Amino acid sequence: MTENKISLIEFFGFKRHPFSDAYILSEPFLSDKDRRIAGQGLSFVSYGKSFAVTGPSGAGKSTLLQYILANLDPHYYRPVLIHYGGLMRNGLLRAVADQLGVDAASRNLPLLIKLQKHIMDMTSTANGLFPVIAVDDAQMLEREALLDLCSLIVSPKTKTAAASLILVGDDTLSQKLELDLMKPIKTRLTAIFRMQPLNEQESQDFINFRLQKAEAPKDLFQPDAMAVIASHCRGNRRQIMNVGTLLMEEACYRQEKMIGSQLILSCDLIDISG
Repeated sequence: MTENKISLIEFFGFKRHPFSDAYILSEPFLSDKDRRIAGQGLSFVSYGKSFAVTGPSGAGKSTLLQYILANLDPHYYRPVLIHYGGLMRNGLLRAVADQLGVDAASRNLPLLIKLQKHIMDMTSTANGLFPVIAVDDAQMLEREALLDLCSLIVSPKTKTAAASLILVGDDTLSQKLELDLMKPIKTRLTAIFRMQPLNEQESQDFINFRLQKAEAPKDLFQPDAMAVIASHCRGNRRQIMNVGTLLMEEACYRQEKMIGSQLILSCDLIDISG
């Protein structure tokens, strides 16, 4: 009966759900290529450079962005993360102003000019902080909003970098940046990195990594099951997380402590035929 059903944590004996979206790992799973991109991105920021990260849904772009921002030295950098790029032009500037502590309500000066002045003041002092403005879902930004962001990362007086900009979006973003009308924006970017889905070995490593961080039993997912999941999900991390969650629910319902390929093949919650 449902009232007597025990939780997954109790049934499997792990510390926390390995595929939960309710927490962020302090050290996320990064493939070798992810680490190269993160290292190069951090290096670019140290030189006042800007860049974009693109790739398909579920490739780990948002996770990589969080990792880069978390590894900025708080004594030198001030991260500004805009989670949603679909904001209208004014809304975007207001979101940046809110995170930088700029009063967006005052009408003495246009908000864009106020932000430019504030950023210049931030970086001009001996103990000043260098802003790093990051926008997720950046493929949704209007051209004018992108131009506003570009105007914030250059000091009008000295013509040097006043901030770094990180744009993160799906493949539409890279296509958008190739348009002629986007040249003023693309020229501000040192590189456009493209993230790839995980290969099959990396997918299995990702599952093991999540299990280890959750302090779950090492044999919870059998090798044959992980191979099936890796093949089915084709390197999409979000899909791996979702499939793993469904399989644990199914195993708990069947009172099975381990998940093998037979359970996957007989589970009507997942169609692996495609």
